[in-house]
Amino acid sequence: MFFFKKKARVTEQKVRELVQQLEKAYINKDIEKLTSIFHPDNRHISFLNHAGLMMTFQIYDIQSDIMNIDILHLSEKDATFTYTRKHLYTCLNQNDENGDNPNNITSYYVQIEADGNSIWITRYSKYSELFLNTEGEILPQEQAVVPAGAQFFERMKRFIHQFQLDGFQPATYLLYSDSEFLGYYPEKERFLYVTTEKFTIDYFKEMAASSIAEHTETYLHQNNLEFGEIVEKKENYSIIETKFLEDSRLQHELVLSILAPDGFFMLRYLKNNHGPIEQEMRQSWIHQMQGAATRINQE
Repeated sequence: MFFFKKKARVTEQKVRELVQQLEKAYINKDIEKLTSIFHPDNRHISFLNHAGLMMTFQIYDIQSDIMNIDILHLSEKDATFTYTRKHLYTCLNQNDENGDNPNNITSYYVQIEADGNSIWITRYSKYSELFLNTEGEILPQEQAVVPAGAQFFERMKRFIHQFQLDGFQPATYLLYSDSEFLGYYPEKERFLYVTTEKFTIDYFKEMAASSIAEHTETYLHQNNLEFGEIVEKKENYSIIETKFLEDSRLQHELVLSILAPDGFFMLRYLKNNHGPIEQEMRQSWIHQMQGAATRINQE
């Protein structure tokens, strides 16, 4: 007689159980169990780097707190969700203390699939990391997100400080070879993958276009826009306004592009709640962008 196991089905409960299994394997320092949760084709990610995990596990004990799980898509075959967890690290040996503090709150974008009798993680992408003090509290302002390896934040600061960001908090800082990205989001939406609005700044060592005029025209004509208009254009900066659809939601954006002696900057305010930016708020953001443009030559 043959017995066949039922095929695995993805449910909300399975999503929550998988996240708990993942975090339990991590704090229990069980690399084999941790790896087994990921699809065999997706075990090359940096999170599963054996040497990195071994070093962390040898130095620290880890506490984990799952703060939030947000399911974005769910079917019997697959699911897409985000989750946020808090990790606190305690050094096992005082002699290993070197002043580093890896405490953090990190949010992940995750995709899982049912395959036969198993449910695997097929995508595991970090989209936000907040640094904490030794007491487990989020560090203030940009200290919470700017990593030690950031090279260009000091160049970005002079523009950021021209904006009134009350109600916004930094939540994302991304490093690339010749560019960096900093994102601010509404405080109550700090851990969400999709937010109702955001303020971001991109830094690039060089601008791809030969001039601000060329960059502006290219931006307006190469993007799939419902609406695009130049608000203001000078030799070394421009402000443009665009509207476009993404996942059937109207996005309304104001973009300040700046060519400065120390690099190329793009500062954006985006509203993503299926409606236009209110006129008074629109004028306020444009005014602040004009003010930021006066800092071009102040490194």
